[in-house]
Amino acid sequence: MNRSENLLFPGSSLASQVHAAAINGDKGALHKLIVGNSALKDKEDQFGRTPLMYCVLADRLDCADTLLKAGADVNKTDHSQRTALHLAAQKGNYRFMKLLLARRANWMQKDLEEMTPLHLTTRHKSPKCLALLLKFMAPGEVDTQDKNKQTALHWSAYYNNPEHVKLLIKHDSNIGIPDVEGKIPLHWAANHKDPSAVHTVRCILDAAPTESLLNWQDYEGRTPLHFAVADGNVTVVDVLTSYESCNITSYDNLFRTPLHWAALLGHAQIVHLLLERNKSGTVPSDSQGATPLHYAAQSNFAETVKVFLKHPSVKDDSDLEGRTSFMWAAGKGSDDVLRTMLSLKSDVDINMADKYGGTALHAAALSGHVSTVKLLLENNAQVDATDVMKHTPLFRACEMGHKDVIQTLIKGGARVDLVDQDGHSLLHWAALGGNADVCQILIENKINPNVQDYAGRTPLQCAAYGGYINCMAVLMENSADPNIQDKEGRTALHWSCNNGYLDAIKLLLDFAAFPNQMENNEERYTPLDYALLGERHEVIQFLLEHGALSIAAIQDIAAFKIQAVYKGYKVRKAFRDRKNLLMKHEQLRKDAAAKSCFLCVHLWGSGCFLLQGGSIDKTGCRSGTTAASDPPSVSSVSTTFASRTTALPKCTFVEHVH
Repeated sequence: MNRSENLLFPGSSLASQVHAAAINGDKGALHKLIVGNSALKDKEDQFGRTPLMYCVLADRLDCADTLLKAGADVNKTDHSQRTALHLAAQKGNYRFMKLLLARRANWMQKDLEEMTPLHLTTRHKSPKCLALLLKFMAPGEVDTQDKNKQTALHWSAYYNNPEHVKLLIKHDSNIGIPDVEGKIPLHWAANHKDPSAVHTVRCILDAAPTESLLNWQDYEGRTPLHFAVADGNVTVVDVLTSYESCNITSYDNLFRTPLHWAALLGHAQIVHLLLERNKSGTVPSDSQGATPLHYAAQSNFAETVKVFLKHPSVKDDSDLEGRTSFMWAAGKGSDDVLRTMLSLKSDVDINMADKYGGTALHAAALSGHVSTVKLLLENNAQVDATDVMKHTPLFRACEMGHKDVIQTLIKGGARVDLVDQDGHSLLHWAALGGNADVCQILIENKINPNVQDYAGRTPLQCAAYGGYINCMAVLMENSADPNIQDKEGRTALHWSCNNGYLDAIKLLLDFAAFPNQMENNEERYTPLDYALLGERHEVIQFLLEHGALSIAAIQDIAAFKIQAVYKGYKVRKAFRDRKNLLMKHEQLRKDAAAKSCFLCVHLWGSGCFLLQGGSIDKTGCRSGTTAASDPPSVSSVSTTFASRTTALPKCTFVEHVH
């Protein structure tokens, strides 16, 4: 055994030798091995292949005959369920097929793909092997289907073998059997780029040129004409449409006709052919109202568009959204088509609006086609046309961040001070899209970075909502205030906390955003409350480290402060009340002293006198005292009374004895 044999057969030495003898055509060695061990004649290798199969693969007819005479199993299958006859049919080996069939090989055996030897013979240009098998087949066996429900006729059409098709049809093969995709053999014949496929198509149509066959739709609604158009096979399209019963305007499941397909792929010659043979006189539209002209325009096929525009049956009708093919071309940046339409159609309304108010310039600006924008402006497109949302083309460009388009529109006179129906400025839309460079351009064109929409929101709040760090940085570096509140009392920090954008929160705090701003509504939520509601744990930790409070914490602090103030108020009130009481008491004492003094003086003047201590004698004088002859002065009486009120004994007033 040589080196190559060792590589081919790493297993059992006897098995390796018998397979090697079959491959090398060593009839003597093969006979010797089989005589020595009869089981080797059907010995399988790792793929399940027998020596007979290797004889087929190596085209060793003599060795195969030796094996068959020794009793080798002609119908033994390998791991893919293929027999030696499958392999001979696949190789197109007529001699081997004849030998195997003579030894009663099973021509109806199916492999794992459920293909019979008949299916495999269709791939070869020579029909000899196919014709040989057909001699052995009974009526009905010719239409045996494989795993994909395809017959030998499907495969013959697929391989573009017209002679095979003729043979199969001659043996009563059914040309109307659909496969797993609903395709009949005519679909496969038409679905070929080679112009020679027209012969296969003719073979099938000559057998049954019926309307149902010609317009048969697969499970996606596609006819053979759809496939011929898709491959750009003008010859096949010409043959198919030459039949009166061919439906040129047949819709597939997406409501597209063959003319739509031709326009989409830019097959100008086929478009012309289909338009000429369209007996309906109208150009059909798809489910969205788009005509084939729309399809050609968006793909920038200027020559195809020219064919459409020159045909009398074609008009630039609007789709269901009110958009013409001119608008479609503008939206796709199809400048060649736009120039063609402007040159061929003098009645093109460049400022025509769709049902939403959008113009061709809106479409070009939204898509970012700066060359198209320039072309439209050069042809007098209105630079500040507004749609139903009061958006100009500049709004569309700012939303999508198309810097070149923005600068082109501004140079073309577009206004930067307009707002839409919600009060959003251009800067709001740029911020919502996170377009930092666009924000810088707009600020340089004198847009206020703190401009507020009708809800009170600023561009910074829009950028914070999306977490656009670069955009936020540009805005705050240009004096955007992070503490401006909208009508609900929310700041940019509220929005960033709500969505959990930690980097945006850090940036806002770096620019002195107040962390404890409360809303104006009933909840009075702070940024920390939004983070808590959203369970943004990293954000919560960061905010707490930087002094943020929830509304509950603020309310607790406020309650504590109120209690402290109230307690101080009560202490001060008690002190004032005690002080007032003492002052009132002191005043009462003073009033009592003054009243006593007055009474004493009055009594003196009435003939009464005051005695201190001692007793009164008969003369009216107390012993040891002297009757006063002169009344005391008011001041002396008052002083004496005030200083001795508490020390004097009980006074006795007596009437003077005359």
